[in-house]
Amino acid sequence: MFLRAILLPFLWTRLLLLGVAWFGVQMSVSWTYPFPEAARRGWAFVPAPWLDAFGRWDAHWYLDVASRGYELRGPLSTVQSNVAFFPLYPWTVRALHAVVPGQGEASWFLAAMAVSNAALLGALWLLWRLARDLSDEEAATRTVLYALLFPAGFVLSAPYPEPLFLLLSVASLSAALKGRPWMAGILGLLLALTRPGGALVAVPLAWIAFERGGRRLPALIAAALPGVGLAAHATNLWRVTGDPLGIFHAQAAWGRALTAPWRTLLHPRDFHPWMGPLEALAILLVAGLSAWLLRRKETRALGIWALVSLLPVLLSGTLLSSVRFAAVLFPAFLALGILGRRPGLDRVVVIGFSFGQATLFFFWARFFWVG
Repeated sequence: MFLRAILLPFLWTRLLLLGVAWFGVQMSVSWTYPFPEAARRGWAFVPAPWLDAFGRWDAHWYLDVASRGYELRGPLSTVQSNVAFFPLYPWTVRALHAVVPGQGEASWFLAAMAVSNAALLGALWLLWRLARDLSDEEAATRTVLYALLFPAGFVLSAPYPEPLFLLLSVASLSAALKGRPWMAGILGLLLALTRPGGALVAVPLAWIAFERGGRRLPALIAAALPGVGLAAHATNLWRVTGDPLGIFHAQAAWGRALTAPWRTLLHPRDFHPWMGPLEALAILLVAGLSAWLLRRKETRALGIWALVSLLPVLLSGTLLSSVRFAAVLFPAFLALGILGRRPGLDRVVVIGFSFGQATLFFFWARFFWVG
């Protein structure tokens, strides 16, 4: 089942992306790329365009944390520096690089690609099993396929923390639903070290604890562990930056500031000129599908997880990267997997997602920002 439901869809979707990257070589690069030397030579980490295409934008920052650790480049809230990025993914890359050492940026890039794709395969397997338990095998297979085909799904194979975030979020919530609160809490702690918003997994974990009753207090204590992870990271950044609120102030350099959610959604260009309807559509799609999961007791906690995960985006004043953030909110794909039993809807999703991902990755490969 792993071969048919996970490995084969993974392989053919990644091979198609490699083809898109190869085709994209025919197009000029974007000169707005913030790392001009990479754009000038046509590749960022390795001189193989079909592989290097995955390493764009924030990949530079994560590999910088992995290879050099945290360091400030100027005033925390006005100058972009790597302290804005969470540590677990670069730590994992560093650990693999130490075991299989190499020279230069290429070795770090290859280590990061290995971590990302291994995490993705593990995440898809756990997601398939969770979807099968909540619905059936056909819905589970569609769930995995939709996650791979989502327009920003190429990021799940890139040197980004998204695949690790997906793995840990599926694992944590699966453990909680199976009555293993301490395992869920420990995985949630790791999730909180992976990306902003990871600590919010405490909300669905606490919901499951209340719903299950029984030994509720230990389960609620376990649900608080993600907050411990966030506090540990904040304490470390305080040491690095000298700012006790550095974990929040570092985001200001990327134009993020506390804002009413409706203003973020309705007027995203007020805060960033690149934002448009694509980002808002991704948020609304995930929100709608996640809300649909609230109808069933078995999936309610998953719907809650996806909905609370949207809050950091909506409260930040910008939809920057929101399409990428949506790519790891797996409850939306679970809902689509269930609804996709209707052949017409299944065709619309597969064709629409495939076209969207091919288009976005084409421009991404040529150093354009695509949301």
